[in-house]
Amino acid sequence: GHRGQPRADELRRVEGWRWSDLSAALSGRDVPMIPGDRHVLARIAIGARRMAGIVVNAGETRTEVERVGDEGVDTRALEIDVRDGASMSLVTIQKDGDVALAHRKVRLGQGATFRQFIIADGARYARIETEIDVAGSGAKVELNGVYLVAKGRHADLTSQVILNADHAEVRQIVRGVARKGGRGVFQGRFKVERVAQKTDARMEHNALLLEDGAEVFAKPELEIYADDVQCAHGNTAGQLDDAAIFYLRQRGLPEIEARAMITRAFLIEALPDWVDEVVREEVETRIDTWLGTAS
Repeated sequence: GHRGQPRADELRRVEGWRWSDLSAALSGRDVPMIPGDRHVLARIAIGARRMAGIVVNAGETRTEVERVGDEGVDTRALEIDVRDGASMSLVTIQKDGDVALAHRKVRLGQGATFRQFIIADGARYARIETEIDVAGSGAKVELNGVYLVAKGRHADLTSQVILNADHAEVRQIVRGVARKGGRGVFQGRFKVERVAQKTDARMEHNALLLEDGAEVFAKPELEIYADDVQCAHGNTAGQLDDAAIFYLRQRGLPEIEARAMITRAFLIEALPDWVDEVVREEVETRIDTWLGTAS
C-alpha cells in the first residue's frame, strides 16, 4: 500500500489507461492513496476524505447532482446501492480544474433503475469512471454524456456495465466535440454474462473534430456470453457535414452560426428528458458558451 501517485507500471498493465496517464497527471504531487483492492480512484478519494456511500432503499427514488473540478486534485468516489424497485438519477457536472477525477460503483437490485448524465469540459486531466453491476433481474441503466474539449483540456468518460441478471435494458449515448489541442476519450464496455438472457443493450458514441489537431480516442466493447440477447454499438468520429452547413448558409446564416447550430443539436441529443429543468438550462448554457467563445 504505497502512498503517492500510482506506479506507472501498475497502470500501464491496464489497457483502459492508455489514453489517460494518471501517473503523469499526478506526477510531483503527494496524493494519499489507501491500500486495498478497491479501484485506484476510490483509494485516492478515500485518502482525500471524499468517498460517499448512497443507499436507495426498495421503492425509493433519489436524484443527486455532483460537481467535480475544484482547484488542484479533485477526486471523488461514490458507492451506490440501488435496491429492488428503487431508482437513482445522477448528474455529474465537471468544469475546469487541474486534475478532476470521479469514480462511481453502482449495484442494481431487481427492477432497479440507474440513470446518469455527465457534462465535462475537461481539465488538464479529467476522468469520470462508472462501474455498474446489474445484480437483479429486469434492471434499467441509462448512461449519457457530453464532453467539450478545447486546447489543453482532456476529458475521459469511461464506463463498464457487468450484466449478472436477465431482462436488463441498457442505453448509452455519449456525444463529444473537440477543438485543436483538446483530447476526448470514450471507453464503454458491456459484459453480458451467461445468466443475463434477454438483455437489450445499446451503446452509441459520436464525436465531432471541429479543427485539425483535435483528438478523440474511442473504445466501445461488447463481451457477450449469453445467447438470447439484443446488443449493438455504434461509434463515429468525423467533421461537420458540409452539406448541412451549405444548406443553412443558403438560408442566410453566417458560417460560424451555422456550425454552432449543427454542433449544438448534435450534443443536445445526448441530454435526457429526465434531467431537471434548472440543470438542463445550465447544461445548455454551458454548451452555448463553449461553442460561442471557446477557441
